[in-house]
Amino acid sequence: MGEWKFGNRNVIYNAAIFQSFVIIIHTVFYYHDKAIIGGAAAESAVMGAQYVRRYDKNYDIEAFFQEKIHGKLIYMTDVNVIAEVNKEEVQVFAEAKRSFMKTNVKRTADIVNPEKKIRLLK
Repeated sequence: MGEWKFGNRNVIYNAAIFQSFVIIIHTVFYYHDKAIIGGAAAESAVMGAQYVRRYDKNYDIEAFFQEKIHGKLIYMTDVNVIAEVNKEEVQVFAEAKRSFMKTNVKRTADIVNPEKKIRLLK
């Protein structure tokens, strides 16, 4: 590496390399958190759909989602989740943000009742 003298070109090159490194690290952390949030939202939607199918009750999907992401996010710590349950499907909307970076995730799981369809065939 070059010397840190004022007016030296090496200072500019070193600053550009450092800034590029910081941008790459932020990008990796962003996509890591997005993958964690997407996986937790999908798992929460499927868990909610299975619970509704088996017990005909609503499951606390938001709490399950928060439990799944607890301690796993690196960069985006402000996460909001909304779960909607209707007769056909469970939808989980998750939004995470930090400063100017933001991501939105929507995952859906169908509530299927194969037992009823199989019995109708007989």
